[in-house]
This record gives sequence, structure tokens and C-alpha cells, in this order.
Amino acid sequence: MKAQDFFRNLERGNLLPLYYFYGTERGLIDEALDKIEEKAIARAARDFNLKIFSVKEDPEETILDSLQVFPVRSPRTLVVIHQADSISHKDPSPYVEYFSDPNPLTCVVFVGEKADLRTKFFQALERKGAAVAFYPPHEKELIRWIHSQAEQLGYRLSPEAVSLLVERVGPDMRELKLELQKLSLRPDGKRFRGEEDVLALTEDIRVENPFELPLAVGHLNLGDMLHLLRKNLQQGEPPLFLFSLIVRQLRLLRRAQELSAEGSSQEEIETRLRIFPRRANDFWERVERFPISALQQLWPPTLEADQELKSSRSDKGLLLEKYLWNLHLLAWSRVRKPDGK
Repeated sequence: MKAQDFFRNLERGNLLPLYYFYGTERGLIDEALDKIEEKAIARAARDFNLKIFSVKEDPEETILDSLQVFPVRSPRTLVVIHQADSISHKDPSPYVEYFSDPNPLTCVVFVGEKADLRTKFFQALERKGAAVAFYPPHEKELIRWIHSQAEQLGYRLSPEAVSLLVERVGPDMRELKLELQKLSLRPDGKRFRGEEDVLALTEDIRVENPFELPLAVGHLNLGDMLHLLRKNLQQGEPPLFLFSLIVRQLRLLRRAQELSAEGSSQEEIETRLRIFPRRANDFWERVERFPISALQQLWPPTLEADQELKSSRSDKGLLLEKYLWNLHLLAWSRVRKPDGK
């Protein structure tokens, strides 16, 4: 079951006795646990009816006994079992036996990283419950979720504000929820939030993957190149490591152009250069975009930059930024004037 289906079913009042939550979107899992708690147990009797365990830390007998406890002044008890992946490393039979006749007054939620739905454990669980996958949503789903969260907090976001928020925070839904809550604290009573509010009230906390930097170089996107360079330096990535990623990208592009000129097919080149199939289309866009004449002229300034980064006492971040500016100017001069005149 997808996370969206779980939330939809819960809103309709469909609370199952068994769930297994898994996936990388921990913020969404926390939200799902909160929603189940609201549905399953009375707030005033929470301490009596909410039990939280860890498979690695708590005895199996204690966990299993808690599943048979009846609620106190509440519709149900809620038992949350973390690190549930460990069950597959043991004998899951006691849990499988419970799944055949679960306590109707207890809601049990296992929380793990992965799920192999082919195993006896999951097949038994899904007869009376559901395994729910929590992974980062697609862009459209994420945008809908942001708008929904903002409305629940009592305000609306412009499309431009949503785009800026994702750009500054990233797709992590837990972090996004925190920043959306900050936006709700504005005391002036305005219900509409634009880009200026996002800039003023949120933090630029997005973590950038260093391997995105060489891709931006290949696409000759100066804005992305500089943004990714600065962000990775802020995150503590070593300048020489970032430089090595850029140089490797340029070598790949140059080698692809050379092999293509020798008559090799795209499939042969992808195999020789170990280009992942899902990355192939983007790789060939970079090969076409980057002029071969620029690649041929880049090596002297690249060697110079390498020597400066290893020996100069100047700020290495500034040296790298200077190199990217020179690379961009050289490449675009070749694009505009491919014959070099």
C-alpha cells in the first residue's frame, strides 16, 4: 500500500489491527503514527494505552504479551514496534501466529526500513492488515502535500513560494513540515504567504549531493554550478574532492566525443565508460552540449587550477569558483564561435 492510500483510508475511518511501515521518508512515518494515535486512543488515557518497543532492545515475550492487553478508557491500545527488520533475522512464527487472530482492541504498528512482501511474515500480516511504503513523493505529490499542510496550519502559499521553499529546504518532508510551521507563526494575521515570507522566515538547509556538481558543469549551467559549489563547500566537502569530480566529468565527455568520432555506437560507449542506463539520456545531452573545442583547450587551465589548489595558500573555494567561471566562459565562447574565430 502507498502512503497516500493509507492516509485516505484512515480519513474514512478504516483503522486496521496490523500495519508495517517501511521506507526512507521518516517524517511521513511520524505523521502516520500521529494520525493513528489520534484515531486509536483517547488523549486523556494516552499513558495507559500507548506502548513503544524495539525488537533489538525489548524481550520478544514482553512485546507479544502487550498485544493482548485491553485498553483503559480508550477505544484501543496502540503498540508501536521499532527496528522491526530484526524480526526476519529471528523466528517470526510467534508474530505470524498472532496475525492469524489479532486482538481487535489493539492496533499494532511495526516500523522498519525494508519489506520483503514474499515472506510468510508479510503474507500473514497483510491478510488482516497492511504493509505501507513511505518513500519521497513525486514532485506533483510533494507540491499538493505542501499546499495541504499550509492550509491545515491556516494559510495559503503562492506557487512561487512553494518552489522557493523546496529549493531552500529540499524534498525532506520532516524538514519541510518544520519550516511550514515556522511560516504559521507570523503574527500579523495574513493568510497568504509569498516568496518574501519564505525568504524571511525559513532557512536554506537543503543538503546538496556533491555528485550533482559535475552534472551541472556538463550542462554548462553557471548558476547551478556556483550554487552547488558554494553549498557543498558549506557542507564541508573538500575542495580537491569537488575538483576531482569536475575533472572526471570533463574526461568522460571528452572520451565519449573521441570514441564517437572513431565510429563507436552510443551503446558501445556507454559500456566502455560505464554509464548507467538510467543516466544515459542525460549523459548524451551533456556530450552534445559541451563543445569539443572547449574540452581540448581546457586542460592547461585545469592543470593550473590543480597546482593552485594543491600548493596555493589562497582560499580554495575561491580558486574553484574562479576555475568554474573560466570554464564557463571558455565553453560558451566555443558555443557562440565554434570555429574559434
